[in-house]
Amino acid sequence: MKQTHGVLNIIGWGTLLPIGAIVARSFRKSPLKCDEWYNLHVVCQTLGYIIGAVGWSIGMWLGNSSKQYSLRAHRILGIIIFTSSTAQMFALCLQPKKENERRRWWKICHKILGYLLISMIVANIFQGIGHKDHAEKWKWIYVGILSVLSFCALVLEIFRFVMPRIHR
Repeated sequence: MKQTHGVLNIIGWGTLLPIGAIVARSFRKSPLKCDEWYNLHVVCQTLGYIIGAVGWSIGMWLGNSSKQYSLRAHRILGIIIFTSSTAQMFALCLQPKKENERRRWWKICHKILGYLLISMIVANIFQGIGHKDHAEKWKWIYVGILSVLSFCALVLEIFRFVMPRIHR
């Protein structure tokens, strides 16, 4: 169950949520006019949330059923992540219309909380990996995932910066 908890959280919180953020950042104002960015963003975020929530539930069950493993910092950070992610999911339902003057502030809060969540998620995944069997192997697997995500985000940022200048 520890293995399942870790894998689900790495896939859900640690991979799909950052992919959703990359999609939103890179394709929202894309020179490619990708109109489907929002749907892809929502799908990645929703799947990441569901998979992560299942992994989180398993982690809570493991923490409650084990007397020897308390992992206090990992548990508290996990609860904060779950609570904040749930607020982000509800924020989609409460999103003001584009014409509403509060929309600008909603977007700022949504973006800031999203980036804070990704930072906490990465930290918490490494915190959890430190307590796993074969921790070094899992650490390098997740470093590989983060490297691929970072490389893709960097390439998309460069593309986003260069393309408008080419089309002038």
